Amino acid sequence: MMSGEKVTREVVIQDVVNIFIETLGFLDEAEKASVNENTHIIEDFNVVDIDSMAFGIALVEHFSVKPDLEEWGRAACIGEVADLFIKCMSQKP
Repeated sequence: MMSGEKVTREVVIQDVVNIFIETLGFLDEAEKASVNENTHIIEDFNVVDIDSMAFGIALVEHFSVKPDLEEWGRAACIGEVADLFIKCMSQKP
C-alpha cells in the first residue's frame, strides 16, 4: 500500500482478491473471475493449510499489519479478511 493513499474498503477488497488469486496459483480464468468479497477462503476452492498460510503471510507483508490470531481465525470470507485488515490499519500508529 502506498503511504498517504486513501484506503477505501473497495481498494482493500480488490487487493485481498488479487493476493488470494496470486497465492493460489492453481485457479483457472473462470475461477479467478469468480473471486469476490463473498468468496469463502477455504471452502470455495478447497484451499489447504499451506496455501491459507501463504495467503496470510502475503497479506501481512502487503498491508504491513498483523491481525490478532483469534480474529484472523474468524475471518472466513474475502470481505471479512478485508475488514480485519482495515481495522488493523486504522489502529496502526
